[in-house]
Amino acid sequence: MRLQLSLLALLCLGCAAQQLSDAPSRENFYRRGQVSATVIGNYVYIDGGEISQILDGKPPGEQNYASNSVNSTISIDLSKSWTTADVVLRTIDRPWYSKMNQVIWTDREAGHFYVWGGTWIRGRNMTENTLWKFTPDGKGAGTWDVEPAANANFFKGLHQSERSVFVNTNDTGFAIGGIASGWTEKYRASNQVIPGMVAFNMKTKTWQNGTTAFSPFDTLLGGSAEYIPFGPNGLVVVLGGTAHRVDSDKTDEATARHFDFQNLTLFDPQTKQKYWQLATGSIPPSPRIAFCTAGFQNAEGGYEIFLFGGSNARDRFVYDDAYILSLPGFVWTKVPTSPAGMRRSLACVPIGKRQILSIGGTSIGDSKSKGWNEQDPAPQGLLLFDMTELMWKDSYDPNAAAYERPADIKTWYSNGLVVTLDPLMVDLLTDKAPLTRSNGHRIQSVSSFQPSHQVCAVHSADD
Repeated sequence: MRLQLSLLALLCLGCAAQQLSDAPSRENFYRRGQVSATVIGNYVYIDGGEISQILDGKPPGEQNYASNSVNSTISIDLSKSWTTADVVLRTIDRPWYSKMNQVIWTDREAGHFYVWGGTWIRGRNMTENTLWKFTPDGKGAGTWDVEPAANANFFKGLHQSERSVFVNTNDTGFAIGGIASGWTEKYRASNQVIPGMVAFNMKTKTWQNGTTAFSPFDTLLGGSAEYIPFGPNGLVVVLGGTAHRVDSDKTDEATARHFDFQNLTLFDPQTKQKYWQLATGSIPPSPRIAFCTAGFQNAEGGYEIFLFGGSNARDRFVYDDAYILSLPGFVWTKVPTSPAGMRRSLACVPIGKRQILSIGGTSIGDSKSKGWNEQDPAPQGLLLFDMTELMWKDSYDPNAAAYERPADIKTWYSNGLVVTLDPLMVDLLTDKAPLTRSNGHRIQSVSSFQPSHQVCAVHSADD
């Protein structure tokens, strides 16, 4: 009799495990978070992270674990219209156990993307340092392969970390800072804040690593970065995040030095030249980590970056607000707050011609559930924002008109306002708008109109 009961119990456990889904129904879905995402061709690809869901009729709070790893890659078709309520999430097999907070770099010219680093969820099935490459088939599926490094011994010596700030240009991926631990590296005994920046050339498969004169920061955790096509090499804009002592094995987000959204850091991805620039407008509050950014270039040659969500560890709350940083004006505009509430540990990607797709995110929750027990008001954890209309929507439109600057931001430029640039940046932006002088400072007029004398203070890179 005991043997029969034991067998029945095992069978029940097996049934429950089989019902776990990386893409549950809208009714069973609770939360998705700590994913990495990109767009290639007509598909969004979402990889890694965790998910919470109803299992055997039980909400996450009544299960052994409130959240579980997502062990497949997910794709969403962008060639067709869909709503967040009826979108099809296609799962793609993946040959290794899931991580969260991975770096993701996209080589759009070659048509594939890479993931590296991140945290092994619950420390399961950990392997040695590996760079994985995903090659799409153009139909919503694809294959994963290990990508060998051209300088293999150098690559083996790199620390895998989580929460680094990552971005890529057309040919190189960057990861700034991060933290290595026993959850990111097999056999690691203690935590380490990672200094400097790692670079991976996606064409030559060569890795680099450096600190002084190579990295724009000593270290950085939890921020975001965007590559913008300004100047001969483009520029990388780094936003938010926190800095911790690189000689310490402890990180305390509540007391860490944070980077605000007024004094911005940029760097040239080729020369590694650093620039500093003061932004104006409706500056997003800080400290802020675990938020998402994505952007579009406009017809005038400028660029708008969307910023959404995140958390404030110092004051213990999660953000629900959203902003747009317009370049080359370096002016922030506050846009409507999320209709689905606060969220952190989310990803954002630009889709179609002018929409941003926000993927996942958890609320603040309690110390045990960390937000996984609270069902997401957003179906499948997906939110859409129209960058031209400045509106949250629940439907994706592949036939929408091309992106144009929102009317409010156009007005700012047409009013003839000017922005004082870091003197070292002026030459990089001469093709974006005419230059003029005011009050003895070299400034950029961001309008074809005669500029006014309203300028912000110069923040020189030598300060």
